[in-house]
Amino acid sequence: MHNDAVDGIKLKVAEIDRQIAELKRRRRVLLEECGAGRLSWGAIIAGAFGALMIGLGVIALFAANWDVFGRPARAVISVAPTIACGTLAVVAAVKGWKARTLWEPLGILWCVAVAAGTCLVAQTYQVGGSLSALVLFVSLLMLPAVWVTRSAIVAALWPVLGIVWGIMSGEPFSGRGSLALAAKSVVLVALSLPAYVAFLRSRPSRAALVSAQVVTGIVYSFGLGLMLSCTLQNTSVENIAYIFWACSALVAISGCVFSLPVWGMIGAVVACGVALTTPFFFHGDLFLVSLLVSGGVIAVGVTKMRLALANIGAVTFLWLVVCKFFVSEAPFTLKGVVLIVAGIVLTALNVVLVRSRVKRRVQA
Repeated sequence: MHNDAVDGIKLKVAEIDRQIAELKRRRRVLLEECGAGRLSWGAIIAGAFGALMIGLGVIALFAANWDVFGRPARAVISVAPTIACGTLAVVAAVKGWKARTLWEPLGILWCVAVAAGTCLVAQTYQVGGSLSALVLFVSLLMLPAVWVTRSAIVAALWPVLGIVWGIMSGEPFSGRGSLALAAKSVVLVALSLPAYVAFLRSRPSRAALVSAQVVTGIVYSFGLGLMLSCTLQNTSVENIAYIFWACSALVAISGCVFSLPVWGMIGAVVACGVALTTPFFFHGDLFLVSLLVSGGVIAVGVTKMRLALANIGAVTFLWLVVCKFFVSEAPFTLKGVVLIVAGIVLTALNVVLVRSRVKRRVQA
Protein backbone atom coordinates (compact mmCIF):
# COMPACT_ATOMS: atom_id res chain seq x y z
CA MET A 1 0.00 0.00 0.00
CA HIS A 2 2.78 2.38 0.98
CA ASN A 3 4.83 1.41 -2.09
CA ASP A 4 1.84 2.06 -4.38
CA ALA A 5 1.42 5.56 -2.91
CA VAL A 6 5.12 6.30 -3.40
CA ASP A 7 4.96 5.06 -6.99
CA GLY A 8 1.92 7.23 -7.65
CA ILE A 9 3.71 10.29 -6.29
CA LYS A 10 6.75 9.54 -8.40
CA LEU A 11 4.59 9.26 -11.52
CA LYS A 12 2.93 12.60 -10.75
CA VAL A 13 6.31 14.23 -10.15
CA ALA A 14 7.61 12.82 -13.44
CA GLU A 15 4.53 14.11 -15.24
CA ILE A 16 4.98 17.56 -13.71
CA ASP A 17 8.66 17.57 -14.72
CA ARG A 18 7.66 16.64 -18.27
CA GLN A 19 5.11 19.44 -18.39
CA ILE A 20 7.65 21.94 -17.06
CA ALA A 21 10.15 20.88 -19.72
CA GLU A 22 7.51 21.27 -22.43
CA LEU A 23 6.59 24.73 -21.16
CA LYS A 24 10.24 25.76 -21.17
CA ARG A 25 10.59 24.50 -24.73
CA ARG A 26 7.53 26.46 -25.86
CA ARG A 27 8.77 29.56 -24.06
CA ARG A 28 12.12 29.29 -25.83
CA VAL A 29 10.43 28.95 -29.23
CA LEU A 30 8.20 31.96 -28.55
CA LEU A 31 11.16 34.06 -27.44
CA GLU A 32 13.06 33.13 -30.60
CA GLU A 33 10.06 34.06 -32.78
CA CYS A 34 9.53 37.34 -30.96
CA GLY A 35 13.24 38.08 -31.04
CA ALA A 36 13.20 37.72 -34.80
CA GLY A 37 10.69 40.53 -35.07
CA ARG A 38 11.62 42.71 -32.12
CA LEU A 39 14.61 44.59 -33.43
CA SER A 40 15.63 47.92 -31.99
CA TRP A 41 15.22 50.94 -34.23
CA GLY A 42 18.92 51.69 -33.84
CA ALA A 43 19.81 48.36 -35.40
CA ILE A 44 17.34 48.99 -38.23
CA ILE A 45 18.88 52.40 -38.98
CA ALA A 46 22.41 51.00 -38.81
CA GLY A 47 21.50 48.19 -41.19
CA ALA A 48 19.79 50.63 -43.54
CA PHE A 49 22.82 52.91 -43.67
CA GLY A 50 25.07 49.92 -44.20
CA ALA A 51 22.98 48.71 -47.13
CA LEU A 52 22.82 52.24 -48.56
CA MET A 53 26.60 52.60 -48.35
CA ILE A 54 27.09 49.24 -50.07
CA GLY A 55 24.72 50.21 -52.88
CA LEU A 56 26.30 53.62 -53.40
CA GLY A 57 29.77 52.10 -53.25
CA VAL A 58 28.94 49.58 -55.98
CA ILE A 59 27.45 52.37 -58.11
CA ALA A 60 30.57 54.52 -57.65
CA LEU A 61 32.85 51.58 -58.46
CA PHE A 62 31.18 50.87 -61.78
CA ALA A 63 30.70 54.55 -62.61
CA ALA A 64 34.46 55.07 -62.43
CA ASN A 65 35.02 52.31 -65.02
CA TRP A 66 31.79 52.59 -67.00
CA ASP A 67 33.42 53.50 -70.33
CA VAL A 68 35.41 50.26 -70.32
CA PHE A 69 32.32 48.08 -70.83
CA GLY A 70 30.19 47.67 -73.93
CA ARG A 71 26.42 47.97 -74.06
CA PRO A 72 25.61 44.29 -73.33
CA ALA A 73 28.04 44.23 -70.41
CA ARG A 74 26.59 47.47 -69.05
CA ALA A 75 23.09 46.02 -69.18
CA VAL A 76 24.17 42.85 -67.35
CA ILE A 77 26.03 44.85 -64.72
CA SER A 78 23.02 47.12 -64.25
CA VAL A 79 20.54 44.32 -63.51
CA ALA A 80 22.95 41.99 -61.68
CA PRO A 81 22.51 43.60 -58.21
CA THR A 82 18.72 43.41 -58.54
CA ILE A 83 18.88 39.73 -59.51
CA ALA A 84 21.29 39.05 -56.63
CA CYS A 85 18.97 40.72 -54.10
CA GLY A 86 15.96 38.81 -55.45
CA THR A 87 17.86 35.52 -55.29
CA LEU A 88 18.96 36.18 -51.72
CA ALA A 89 15.37 37.00 -50.76
CA VAL A 90 14.11 33.72 -52.25
CA VAL A 91 16.82 31.72 -50.47
CA ALA A 92 16.08 33.47 -47.16
CA ALA A 93 12.34 32.83 -47.56
CA VAL A 94 12.90 29.14 -48.36
CA LYS A 95 15.27 28.77 -45.40
CA GLY A 96 12.77 30.48 -43.12
CA TRP A 97 15.11 33.25 -42.01
CA LYS A 98 13.14 35.87 -40.07
CA ALA A 99 15.87 38.10 -38.65
CA ARG A 100 15.14 41.76 -39.35
CA THR A 101 18.90 42.36 -39.42
CA LEU A 102 18.75 40.61 -42.81
CA TRP A 103 15.42 41.81 -44.24
CA GLU A 104 15.72 45.51 -43.43
CA PRO A 105 19.09 46.08 -45.19
CA LEU A 106 18.07 43.74 -47.99
CA GLY A 107 14.95 45.81 -48.67
CA ILE A 108 16.99 49.03 -48.84
CA LEU A 109 19.69 47.48 -51.02
CA TRP A 110 17.11 45.91 -53.34
CA CYS A 111 15.34 49.24 -53.90
CA VAL A 112 18.63 51.06 -54.52
CA ALA A 113 19.64 48.35 -57.00
CA VAL A 114 16.31 48.62 -58.84
CA ALA A 115 16.47 52.42 -59.09
CA ALA A 116 20.12 52.50 -60.14
CA GLY A 117 19.77 49.60 -62.57
CA THR A 118 16.71 51.09 -64.27
CA CYS A 119 18.39 54.46 -64.73
CA LEU A 120 21.58 52.87 -66.05
CA VAL A 121 19.73 50.72 -68.59
CA ALA A 122 17.68 53.73 -69.72
CA GLN A 123 20.88 55.77 -70.12
CA THR A 124 22.75 52.98 -71.90
CA TYR A 125 20.08 52.38 -74.53
CA GLN A 126 18.90 56.02 -74.66
CA VAL A 127 15.33 55.14 -73.71
CA GLY A 128 13.04 58.12 -74.13
CA GLY A 129 10.04 59.09 -72.02
CA SER A 130 8.96 61.52 -69.36
CA LEU A 131 10.37 61.74 -65.86
CA SER A 132 6.99 60.90 -64.35
CA ALA A 133 6.87 57.68 -66.40
CA LEU A 134 10.33 56.75 -65.10
CA VAL A 135 9.19 57.33 -61.50
CA LEU A 136 6.13 55.13 -62.06
CA PHE A 137 8.18 52.37 -63.70
CA VAL A 138 10.80 52.37 -60.93
CA SER A 139 8.14 52.35 -58.20
CA LEU A 140 6.40 49.34 -59.76
CA LEU A 141 9.71 47.47 -60.11
CA MET A 142 10.35 48.12 -56.40
CA LEU A 143 7.09 46.46 -55.34
CA PRO A 144 8.60 42.95 -55.03
CA ALA A 145 11.19 44.38 -52.64
CA VAL A 146 8.42 46.05 -50.63
CA TRP A 147 6.21 42.97 -50.43
CA VAL A 148 8.87 40.27 -50.01
CA THR A 149 11.27 41.90 -47.55
CA ARG A 150 8.52 43.65 -45.53
CA SER A 151 11.12 46.24 -44.56
CA ALA A 152 9.69 48.89 -42.26
CA ILE A 153 11.72 51.68 -43.85
CA VAL A 154 10.87 50.63 -47.41
CA ALA A 155 7.17 50.11 -46.66
CA ALA A 156 6.97 53.51 -44.94
CA LEU A 157 8.84 55.52 -47.59
CA TRP A 158 7.82 53.75 -50.81
CA PRO A 159 4.41 55.55 -50.99
CA VAL A 160 6.38 58.78 -51.48
CA LEU A 161 7.12 57.57 -55.03
CA GLY A 162 3.41 57.26 -55.73
CA ILE A 163 2.81 60.73 -54.33
CA VAL A 164 5.63 62.19 -56.44
CA TRP A 165 4.26 60.48 -59.56
CA GLY A 166 0.78 61.84 -58.90
CA ILE A 167 2.08 65.38 -58.39
CA MET A 168 4.28 65.26 -61.50
CA SER A 169 1.52 63.77 -63.66
CA GLY A 170 -1.08 66.22 -62.45
CA GLU A 171 0.89 69.33 -63.42
CA PRO A 172 0.27 71.18 -60.15
CA PHE A 173 -1.73 74.43 -60.25
CA SER A 174 -2.31 74.11 -64.00
CA GLY A 175 -5.93 72.98 -63.70
CA ARG A 176 -5.22 69.88 -65.81
CA GLY A 177 -5.77 67.29 -63.12
CA SER A 178 -8.56 64.72 -63.15
CA LEU A 179 -10.45 62.42 -60.83
CA ALA A 180 -9.11 59.38 -62.70
CA LEU A 181 -5.50 60.47 -62.10
CA ALA A 182 -6.24 61.04 -58.43
CA ALA A 183 -7.78 57.56 -58.13
CA LYS A 184 -4.78 55.96 -59.85
CA SER A 185 -2.40 57.79 -57.51
CA VAL A 186 -4.31 56.66 -54.43
CA VAL A 187 -4.29 53.04 -55.63
CA LEU A 188 -0.54 53.24 -56.29
CA VAL A 189 0.13 54.62 -52.81
CA ALA A 190 -2.06 51.93 -51.22
CA LEU A 191 -0.02 49.11 -52.80
CA SER A 192 2.46 49.34 -49.92
CA LEU A 193 -0.18 48.66 -47.23
CA PRO A 194 0.18 44.83 -47.28
CA ALA A 195 3.89 45.17 -46.46
CA TYR A 196 3.16 47.62 -43.63
CA VAL A 197 0.49 45.30 -42.20
CA ALA A 198 2.99 42.43 -42.30
CA PHE A 199 5.47 44.63 -40.44
CA LEU A 200 2.90 45.35 -37.73
CA ARG A 201 2.18 41.64 -37.32
CA SER A 202 5.87 40.88 -36.82
CA ARG A 203 5.71 42.27 -33.25
CA PRO A 204 8.29 45.05 -33.70
CA SER A 205 9.86 46.90 -30.80
CA ARG A 206 8.10 49.96 -29.44
CA ALA A 207 10.67 52.36 -30.91
CA ALA A 208 10.38 50.80 -34.37
CA LEU A 209 6.57 50.71 -34.16
CA VAL A 210 6.26 54.36 -33.11
CA SER A 211 8.77 55.59 -35.71
CA ALA A 212 7.06 53.65 -38.51
CA GLN A 213 3.67 55.03 -37.46
CA VAL A 214 5.01 58.58 -37.50
CA VAL A 215 6.43 58.25 -41.03
CA THR A 216 3.42 56.43 -42.50
CA GLY A 217 1.00 58.76 -40.71
CA ILE A 218 2.64 61.80 -42.28
CA VAL A 219 2.77 60.15 -45.70
CA TYR A 220 -0.88 59.05 -45.68
CA SER A 221 -2.24 62.32 -44.27
CA PHE A 222 -0.08 65.24 -45.42
CA GLY A 223 1.49 63.52 -48.43
CA LEU A 224 -1.79 62.13 -49.70
CA GLY A 225 -3.50 65.49 -49.18
CA LEU A 226 -0.75 67.26 -51.13
CA MET A 227 -1.00 64.77 -53.97
CA LEU A 228 -4.80 65.03 -54.22
CA SER A 229 -4.56 68.81 -54.15
CA CYS A 230 -2.30 68.64 -57.20
CA THR A 231 -4.09 65.88 -59.12
CA LEU A 232 -7.71 67.02 -58.77
CA GLN A 233 -8.84 69.55 -61.35
CA ASN A 234 -9.48 73.23 -60.49
CA THR A 235 -8.78 72.83 -56.78
CA SER A 236 -9.55 76.05 -54.88
CA VAL A 237 -8.00 77.14 -51.59
CA GLU A 238 -11.10 76.06 -49.68
CA ASN A 239 -11.12 72.64 -51.35
CA ILE A 240 -7.44 72.12 -50.52
CA ALA A 241 -8.22 72.60 -46.82
CA TYR A 242 -11.09 70.11 -47.03
CA ILE A 243 -8.87 67.59 -48.83
CA PHE A 244 -6.23 67.76 -46.09
CA TRP A 245 -8.91 67.45 -43.42
CA ALA A 246 -10.41 64.40 -45.14
CA CYS A 247 -6.99 62.67 -45.39
CA SER A 248 -6.22 63.52 -41.76
CA ALA A 249 -9.59 62.18 -40.63
CA LEU A 250 -9.00 58.96 -42.60
CA VAL A 251 -5.62 58.43 -40.91
CA ALA A 252 -6.98 59.27 -37.44
CA ILE A 253 -9.99 56.96 -37.79
CA SER A 254 -7.79 54.17 -39.15
CA GLY A 255 -5.51 54.62 -36.15
CA CYS A 256 -8.46 54.18 -33.78
CA VAL A 257 -9.85 51.16 -35.64
CA PHE A 258 -6.53 49.32 -36.02
CA SER A 259 -5.01 50.36 -32.65
CA LEU A 260 -2.37 52.70 -34.08
CA PRO A 261 -2.41 55.57 -31.56
CA VAL A 262 0.36 57.56 -33.25
CA TRP A 263 -1.75 57.76 -36.42
CA GLY A 264 -4.48 59.48 -34.41
CA MET A 265 -1.98 62.03 -33.14
CA ILE A 266 -0.51 62.64 -36.62
CA GLY A 267 -3.97 63.07 -38.08
CA ALA A 268 -4.83 65.62 -35.39
CA VAL A 269 -1.57 67.53 -35.92
CA VAL A 270 -2.07 67.76 -39.71
CA ALA A 271 -5.74 68.73 -39.36
CA CYS A 272 -4.99 71.40 -36.77
CA GLY A 273 -2.02 72.62 -38.81
CA VAL A 274 -4.34 73.29 -41.73
CA ALA A 275 -6.84 74.94 -39.38
CA LEU A 276 -4.15 77.33 -38.11
CA THR A 277 -3.94 78.93 -41.57
CA THR A 278 -7.65 79.60 -42.03
CA PRO A 279 -7.85 82.94 -40.13
CA PHE A 280 -5.72 84.49 -42.87
CA PHE A 281 -8.22 83.49 -45.59
CA PHE A 282 -11.13 85.23 -43.84
CA HIS A 283 -13.74 82.84 -45.19
CA GLY A 284 -16.65 82.36 -42.78
CA ASP A 285 -17.41 78.73 -43.63
CA LEU A 286 -13.79 77.65 -43.59
CA PHE A 287 -13.17 79.40 -40.28
CA LEU A 288 -16.23 77.74 -38.75
CA VAL A 289 -15.09 74.30 -39.89
CA SER A 290 -11.67 75.00 -38.37
CA LEU A 291 -13.33 75.73 -35.03
CA LEU A 292 -15.27 72.47 -35.30
CA VAL A 293 -12.10 70.53 -36.16
CA SER A 294 -10.18 71.92 -33.18
CA GLY A 295 -13.21 71.38 -30.94
CA GLY A 296 -13.43 67.77 -32.07
CA VAL A 297 -9.73 67.21 -31.29
CA ILE A 298 -10.28 68.68 -27.81
CA ALA A 299 -13.29 66.40 -27.25
CA VAL A 300 -11.35 63.28 -28.27
CA GLY A 301 -8.38 64.27 -26.10
CA VAL A 302 -10.58 64.88 -23.05
CA THR A 303 -12.60 61.70 -23.57
CA LYS A 304 -9.51 59.51 -23.90
CA MET A 305 -7.53 61.48 -21.29
CA ARG A 306 -4.75 62.20 -23.79
CA LEU A 307 -3.21 65.46 -22.64
CA ALA A 308 -1.13 66.07 -25.78
CA LEU A 309 -4.14 65.64 -28.05
CA ALA A 310 -6.29 67.95 -25.94
CA ASN A 311 -3.53 70.58 -25.92
CA ILE A 312 -3.18 70.45 -29.70
CA GLY A 313 -6.89 71.07 -30.11
CA ALA A 314 -7.00 73.76 -27.42
CA VAL A 315 -4.03 75.69 -28.79
CA THR A 316 -5.56 75.58 -32.28
CA PHE A 317 -8.98 76.73 -31.01
CA LEU A 318 -7.50 79.58 -29.00
CA TRP A 319 -5.27 80.60 -31.93
CA LEU A 320 -8.31 80.83 -34.19
CA VAL A 321 -10.26 82.90 -31.68
CA VAL A 322 -7.36 85.23 -30.86
CA CYS A 323 -6.40 85.77 -34.52
CA LYS A 324 -9.95 86.54 -35.51
CA PHE A 325 -10.36 88.85 -32.54
CA PHE A 326 -7.08 90.71 -33.16
CA VAL A 327 -7.97 91.58 -36.75
CA SER A 328 -11.15 93.21 -35.47
CA GLU A 329 -11.39 96.85 -34.43
CA ALA A 330 -11.80 96.10 -30.73
CA PRO A 331 -9.74 98.19 -28.24
CA PHE A 332 -6.23 96.95 -27.58
CA THR A 333 -7.01 96.66 -23.87
CA LEU A 334 -9.78 94.21 -24.63
CA LYS A 335 -7.42 92.25 -26.85
CA GLY A 336 -5.00 91.92 -23.94
CA VAL A 337 -7.81 90.64 -21.74
CA VAL A 338 -8.67 88.04 -24.39
CA LEU A 339 -5.06 86.82 -24.39
CA ILE A 340 -5.10 86.48 -20.61
CA VAL A 341 -8.37 84.57 -20.68
CA ALA A 342 -7.01 82.25 -23.39
CA GLY A 343 -3.96 81.49 -21.27
CA ILE A 344 -6.10 80.78 -18.22
CA VAL A 345 -8.34 78.44 -20.20
CA LEU A 346 -5.37 76.49 -21.55
CA THR A 347 -3.80 76.19 -18.10
CA ALA A 348 -7.08 75.16 -16.47
CA LEU A 349 -7.63 72.49 -19.11
CA ASN A 350 -4.24 70.96 -18.38
CA VAL A 351 -4.78 71.03 -14.62
CA VAL A 352 -8.18 69.37 -14.90
CA LEU A 353 -6.91 66.65 -17.25
CA VAL A 354 -3.83 65.89 -15.14
CA ARG A 355 -5.93 65.61 -11.96
CA SER A 356 -8.45 63.38 -13.73
CA ARG A 357 -5.70 61.09 -14.99
CA VAL A 358 -4.14 60.82 -11.52
CA LYS A 359 -7.56 60.08 -10.01
CA ARG A 360 -8.19 57.31 -12.53
CA ARG A 361 -4.82 55.72 -11.85
CA VAL A 362 -5.45 55.78 -8.10
CA GLN A 363 -8.86 54.17 -8.55
CA ALA A 364 -7.37 51.53 -10.84
